[in-house]
Amino acid sequence: MLDIPAQPDAPIACDMRGAPDTPEERLQAYRALFATALLARERRPDAVVLRLRAEATATVEALARREAACCPFLSYRVEPDGDAITWTISGDSAETLDAFDALAQGRRITLPA
Repeated sequence: MLDIPAQPDAPIACDMRGAPDTPEERLQAYRALFATALLARERRPDAVVLRLRAEATATVEALARREAACCPFLSYRVEPDGDAITWTISGDSAETLDAFDALAQGRRITLPA
């Protein structure tokens, strides 16, 4: 299980300046993950809950760690769920949660410049 809580005083802003990947590479990683491993998604008022194939655990945990580094205002939790895993991304930024939900639905999103 991986549990990365939100940093309470973090500004609601994504900062990928120190990231090992570019924004487009990150989006491509999500598209590939969801195309091969997504089993179900649920949008809640304060969270996006993704159920994924257990084989994707290492990929999901790596993405969660990278997201926590650039978007520390959200919480990231990855936990076993029977023969799958559940990744819950939660917080107060509806706009950011909507972007995760859109990606999970296969919709294209545009990141701010």
